[in-house]
Amino acid sequence: MLGFLRRRREEEPEGTTCQWCRKIMLATTNEELFLVGAVLDPLAGWFCSTPCAQQYGVRFRVQPSATPSGGARRAR
Repeated sequence: MLGFLRRRREEEPEGTTCQWCRKIMLATTNEELFLVGAVLDPLAGWFCSTPCAQQYGVRFRVQPSATPSGGARRAR
């Protein structure tokens, strides 16, 4: 039994796992991930697509930041 598990672990492809659907993206660097269409959430990690990132945000109620990346607050 342990031999089967070891072989199975060795056969898994190298890459990054989507935080929502657990799909393995065959890329490891940031540039490669962007080229395969992955989406980065700075707080959660890499997602294989925009729908996965959105579903994660809905499930865990991720709110967009009130301060944009430029540093100035938005007028409400």
